[in-house]
Amino acid sequence: MGRKTYRAPMRFKEDGEPGEFSAVFITFNVVDHDQDVTLPGAFEEGAPVRIASWSHSWGQLPVGRGIIHQTETEARVDGRFFLDTDTGKEHYQTVKNLGDLQEWSYSFDILASEYGKQGGQRVQFLQRLEVHEVSPVMLGAGIDTRTLDIKGMKPYPNEHACRLRDPGDFQADSFRRMTREHDDKTYAVIMGRLMGETTMTEQAYRYPTAGWSASQAKSHCEDHDGRFEAAAEKRQRILREYLEEFGAQTDSPNGSDGDGGEIEGEAAKRHEKTAGDGKSREKPGESTTGRIAIDMIEYDLEASEEGA
Repeated sequence: MGRKTYRAPMRFKEDGEPGEFSAVFITFNVVDHDQDVTLPGAFEEGAPVRIASWSHSWGQLPVGRGIIHQTETEARVDGRFFLDTDTGKEHYQTVKNLGDLQEWSYSFDILASEYGKQGGQRVQFLQRLEVHEVSPVMLGAGIDTRTLDIKGMKPYPNEHACRLRDPGDFQADSFRRMTREHDDKTYAVIMGRLMGETTMTEQAYRYPTAGWSASQAKSHCEDHDGRFEAAAEKRQRILREYLEEFGAQTDSPNGSDGDGGEIEGEAAKRHEKTAGDGKSREKPGESTTGRIAIDMIEYDLEASEEGA
């Protein structure tokens, strides 16, 4: 079994679910420090893969899962950390905080290869590989990689969001924003060029909270087979109403607490205290901490009023 590691600069993922990331972990036709050259098509397109604990710690539980995608020039993993586990959260935060310092590695078995020469040196051409896991690591031996995207934990502050396609399917720096109208209300359309294409394709919608209620935006999003996320403004109002109902207090008198940590943290504490006496609405098997940030929104969005 071998391992290859590649450095990937990170940027904040514009769209997607919390904990999601994309890492380009191999560039094809490049001689690495182990004198190997990985050829295009070496991986199974769309293959599921484990995200292993730091530095291939197979003795620890996996911290996420992903899907392998490849183009003519590179392969990447589109993954998601398990934010409902402590180790998953720790890995997510560490990868996010390390930014451009983060490196990635993968464990594999060689299914087909041959030796030859490239650039005047003898190398092993890796033709087909079976990937067992992808892992964040401290240092690696790989070269010439692309970017790592990672989705933040919080929704957009003043816009509801609707994701239509994975941003990792698009060419980097091809995104454009335009406006469109529906029922006399304006919303934004994020468009980009898919890998290998020259035409523009819709990737996401944004609905300003000044003109769209959460229920209106959610309905429009679902009509277009998208995945909806309410604006942070709506989320914080719902959580604050929950806290007031159960007598909890926060320090922010105007309904805004910056990044929302105080409100969501207090909501989680209140939820933990009430979980044992029948006041919890969490689903079986889910962790208590933080579920209120999702449960309350899923419940209240269905009954949200116009202009909420």
